[in-house]
Amino acid sequence: MPRGTNRFPLLPFRDRSEAPVSLSEGRRRQSAPCAVASMLATTVRRFTTSALRRSHYEEGPGKNLPFSVENKWRLLALMCGFLGSGFVAPFAIVRHQLLKK
Repeated sequence: MPRGTNRFPLLPFRDRSEAPVSLSEGRRRQSAPCAVASMLATTVRRFTTSALRRSHYEEGPGKNLPFSVENKWRLLALMCGFLGSGFVAPFAIVRHQLLKK
């Protein structure tokens, strides 16, 4: 194969002899901003995984909701108030507009 042709079309090197021998050699060739961004990304990834491991929340049905599901009558009142306000709002707005002078 002639020297000028690219035997590895997905690699940015012209020849296999120009390719980095190991990953660490390839990383040494990175520019400074890329290396800093890579180190920052690694640090953030490590922090978020360790923070997730340290967090202990209760597990089970209804434990990850912002309201309690233990009392069904309180839950019924909350749901009626929440869903009812969304249903009544358009009618109240129309009535207000019709009565406005």
